[in-house]
Amino acid sequence: MKRALAQGVLIVIVIVAALVMMRVIRGMKPQVTAAPSERRQVPVVVQRAQPGAHPVTVRGLGEVKPVHQLRVTSEVNGRVVERSDGLAPGGLLRRGDPLIRIDARDVSAQVASQRAALEQASVALADERGRKSVAEYEWQGRSESLADHAREFALRDVHVRSAQANVEAAREQFGRAKRDLGRTTVRAPFDAMVTDATVELGQVVTTQTQLATLVAIDRYWVEIAVPVSQLVHLEIPGVNSAGPRGSLAKVIHDAGAGVVIERDGYVERLLGQVDARGRMARLLVAVPDPLGTGLYGQVPKVSDAPASAAPAPRLPLLLGSSVRVELDGQPLADTTEIPRVALIDDDKVWLVVDGKLTQRAIEVVWRSATTVLARGLAAGDAVVTTPLATPTEGMQVTIEGDSPSLIAASKPRAG
Repeated sequence: MKRALAQGVLIVIVIVAALVMMRVIRGMKPQVTAAPSERRQVPVVVQRAQPGAHPVTVRGLGEVKPVHQLRVTSEVNGRVVERSDGLAPGGLLRRGDPLIRIDARDVSAQVASQRAALEQASVALADERGRKSVAEYEWQGRSESLADHAREFALRDVHVRSAQANVEAAREQFGRAKRDLGRTTVRAPFDAMVTDATVELGQVVTTQTQLATLVAIDRYWVEIAVPVSQLVHLEIPGVNSAGPRGSLAKVIHDAGAGVVIERDGYVERLLGQVDARGRMARLLVAVPDPLGTGLYGQVPKVSDAPASAAPAPRLPLLLGSSVRVELDGQPLADTTEIPRVALIDDDKVWLVVDGKLTQRAIEVVWRSATTVLARGLAAGDAVVTTPLATPTEGMQVTIEGDSPSLIAASKPRAG
């Protein structure tokens, strides 16, 4: 009995000791107090809005073609006795340069014959006028009794008119023969490049023989297709511009191997129908001096080069080349250019206001490959240009830097 009681007391003492040890161990454990959590701020890059008048560029593709193309024929028949060395494909000719000369002996004989005919007709007219004077003297005082038709014959009025008509006809034939004599030398009607030459020295040509094909080199055309909706941004002669030249253009031909040929041009006219396939409007862009000869009027442009600097030699813009055309559109007022990456759902952007994200609806009025022009932003608005994974309204952000404006408000580019 005593032994069982002693064992119970011992068990109680062990339990109490274990409890005391647990309390001591707990007292020795460091206390951890929960600190208030801070919300993480996302760094972003912004672009400050700068509303103003921003130029737009209308782009198109086209092919270089001639403005004037002429198939040259002779106006007289004969044998070719001279042929110009410049009358060959690729040859350049100035206005009035001779192409060929035709044997003029037959035409000279015709001139002599027509001169003789004119002299004979003139003599006949003088003879009839003398006969008329004699008749008037003989019928003096008696012609009033004749009928009108009889009086004209009696006084030889009819004969004089006939002789005078013969003189006029002979004079015309003589003038035609002299003109034909001048036409035995065929000349270039304008400054031109030869694209085809089929006549040879010694060949007998007629008025139906094609001698050569010439294209004018003072300017070429580029026909391009643009959306009808973009025409409102351009100056088009005869449509919304009274002058002969419309919006300035840059014509660019990538010749390969890093060679790029550029020419300045301007919109010359709007064609009267849309493209059948793409339902696009078609414009003709004129390119002055496409060969770079410096002989023809250039499109005015602003240059920073000193006036004394010699122009660098330029490669010619060749017919049939596929080119890109950039047209200077009229500036769009009160617009800001922002990168496409900043758009949300195509018509909204994120702004940073007091360190928090705020969504703003905008009106996109122009689009390019990488940027848009939009209205609805005030000067200084911080437009977020950093792509965000899961942005939310009111999310706290910190501005890490400002990206420069892509285009400052300015005038359209000079040609």
